[in-house]
Amino acid sequence: MEFTIVFYICIAVLAALLCAGVKKRPADDLNFFDRVSCKEIQGALAIFILFHQTVVALDANRINAKDMMFFYYYGILAVAFFFFCSGFGLMKRRLTDDNYIKGFMRRRIFTVLVPFFICNYIYLTDALVNNILFRKHFGFGEVICSFFGIFLVNNEMWFAVEIMILYVAFRLVFAKVRKPLTGILIMTGVVLVMITIGLFSGHAQTGVMSYWFKGEWWYNTILMFPLGMLYAYKEDRIGKVIKKAFASLLIASSVLFVVMDYIHRNLINDSIYWTEYFNSKHPILDKLIGLGQETLFEIIFLTFLVTLMSRIRINNPVIKFLGKISLEVIMLNYLMIDKLYFLYENYGIGVYLAAVAAATIVSASVVYKIKNIVLERKAGLFDGKVT
Repeated sequence: MEFTIVFYICIAVLAALLCAGVKKRPADDLNFFDRVSCKEIQGALAIFILFHQTVVALDANRINAKDMMFFYYYGILAVAFFFFCSGFGLMKRRLTDDNYIKGFMRRRIFTVLVPFFICNYIYLTDALVNNILFRKHFGFGEVICSFFGIFLVNNEMWFAVEIMILYVAFRLVFAKVRKPLTGILIMTGVVLVMITIGLFSGHAQTGVMSYWFKGEWWYNTILMFPLGMLYAYKEDRIGKVIKKAFASLLIASSVLFVVMDYIHRNLINDSIYWTEYFNSKHPILDKLIGLGQETLFEIIFLTFLVTLMSRIRINNPVIKFLGKISLEVIMLNYLMIDKLYFLYENYGIGVYLAAVAAATIVSASVVYKIKNIVLERKAGLFDGKVT
């Protein structure tokens, strides 16, 4: 099956996920950016990220994905939404529940920590098996560091690590700070430190056994986390502005999105984050230019999406289900991309991508169920309850 045909099928699937069951919101609903709506959109974006990672892997193998390169350029926007929602959700609960910090480790951090280690051990087991089969070098020290998550057997696990760092920072800050705005400013400072570390860390020399903060993806979306916190803090005021200036915001963000998209594609094609390998005189400055442009691009995208959410809400069981397992999908998709690659070689992109999606969703569902058993949570895959 041709890449072009598969691309349009992918777009149709995403459109169906987002549009099925869409309803108009009441005009006076100012709290439209709720947890359920965020989870639903995250479900669709998790599938988008799956397509994105597949295309990235094909590109790394020097395969021309043609029209499907569309997914290559927008992965950052999907991840930016996840960080924005995380910051928003934490701050929203902190503002409405004075006791939210109590039990925070189990309620929030362990929710990421448990599936992270489950997936980490899956990747570690796979790496050890490959070490035996293909006689690759995999030292004892590396195994120990990987066992504890200090090294990442697969760098695609970065998202879970960074979310946990942000959650721990949130717990420490708001255990002491009572004023919301002060806490948001401190969290912004934490994020800026993380960005600085990422800027100077460069890239990993190998896809296996990667240190933390190796690669621009570690820092080019996390500013959306404190931005989400700020949105939660000023939600009512911002909601009124959006309701009043809906048409203007939607048109302006749409136009700016097209402009930023054009600039972004050129920056990516110029390998803006990899200039240390091209004897650039100012590699950090090059990276800062890329970071600045992408940050603006993400803000414009979020403005468009939040504005749109003020008028409509999604409501279908499939997207709710995908929203529940979105973290597990993000962490496991690369395993399936790698292990099922033989399907691409034998049957082409159509069979390969369908198999990757199906296998990722099934394995993510299993890990989700195991996580809930470990955490003694009641939420099921199909009960509609978002936890």
